[in-house]
Amino acid sequence: SYTGKRPVSNMVIVDVKMLSGFIPVKTSVRNLEGHNHIHRTELSTNHVLLYMEQVSNVTQSFSFSVEQDFPVQSLKPALVKVYDYYETDEFAIAEYSAPCSKGGAEQSNV
Repeated sequence: SYTGKRPVSNMVIVDVKMLSGFIPVKTSVRNLEGHNHIHRTELSTNHVLLYMEQVSNVTQSFSFSVEQDFPVQSLKPALVKVYDYYETDEFAIAEYSAPCSKGGAEQSNV
């Protein structure tokens, strides 16, 4: 959810860094387009970018599938950065852990 000075944000980018050894399932990412104000997605080897029209004070959630490409020992959490496309000083950073690890996901409000 958006906690800035305006009623809603401008366009927002959600930058999800992939956990080491994991890759996004492309179809599950592409299926997000058109849902929850997500109008575009981009995939690279180690990042998924979600372009959202705007974010309000209403919490939004979404998910996509990942698959393990190769095993990694002592896997560390990865970062998710959410930022306003035009006001880049408005951002939030959170981290998440492997889908089957004990830590689970940590959430942060934007």
